[in-house]
Amino acid sequence: MTAHDEWMTAGRFGAETLLSAKALRIYAARGMLQPRRVDESTGYRYYSADQVPTGWLIALLRSADLSLDRIAAIITAAEDDPAAAVALLDDAIQAMHRRNESNAVVLTRARLHLTKETPMFAVETAIEADRPVMSVMRRMAPHEMDEVIHTEVGRLRDLAARNGLRPTGDPFGVFHAPVTDDSDGPLEIVLPVDGLMDEADGVRSYRLTGGQVALRHAEGRETFFPEILALYDEVHAWIVDAGATPVGPPREIWHNSPRDDEPLRLTVAWPFAGGNV
Repeated sequence: MTAHDEWMTAGRFGAETLLSAKALRIYAARGMLQPRRVDESTGYRYYSADQVPTGWLIALLRSADLSLDRIAAIITAAEDDPAAAVALLDDAIQAMHRRNESNAVVLTRARLHLTKETPMFAVETAIEADRPVMSVMRRMAPHEMDEVIHTEVGRLRDLAARNGLRPTGDPFGVFHAPVTDDSDGPLEIVLPVDGLMDEADGVRSYRLTGGQVALRHAEGRETFFPEILALYDEVHAWIVDAGATPVGPPREIWHNSPRDDEPLRLTVAWPFAGGNV
């Protein structure tokens, strides 16, 4: 390589890798693809020819809508352990397949929403009495939910035992705001117990008001995000079609831990009032 060819300007490098100047700045800032040299007087950025394969790899991964965090992990692994990078890429492929399947379920539900067709699902109703509960508020991303729920339910159970209280039902979550890719809640994690206690460590103790609830049971794939959003739409549509009014935020009752080896079993529960039920 001659001295003239040793360095590539950012413009030339971008042209060879189909990466825009904006993208190159983002990747440099995140440590994924930094220029090998920056001219102190002009601020011009220069890349070397051996960085072109990395640029193309990033372009390919980004075109598949992989997150920058996932791409960074693959690029970092590729520098030291190509086999590990391939394993991460295989994980990304499987995650994308699962996401595509989930998206198909949600879009099918959206079609039913538009056509007003009645799907074959079973919504049950129940009347809940007022009951004492203990709870904690948490904010989280969808991929953090399983771990946060498992940890906080365990903490609530331990705190109940230390205060001489016994659980009277399965734990559940009250969604005061959605937990999606665009919203982090908050989610109130609740454990029904047989009495009240002094509030401590951010844990509330109060009597939860009872009333009518619409229930939709789910297991396995139906409990995955974003497929579970279709269940919430089903329950909401059932309440409205029955001439009733949804009241209060919806809930998820967890019949086993999301960290168990067996598939998660849960019930979407939405309080409602009125209607011909």
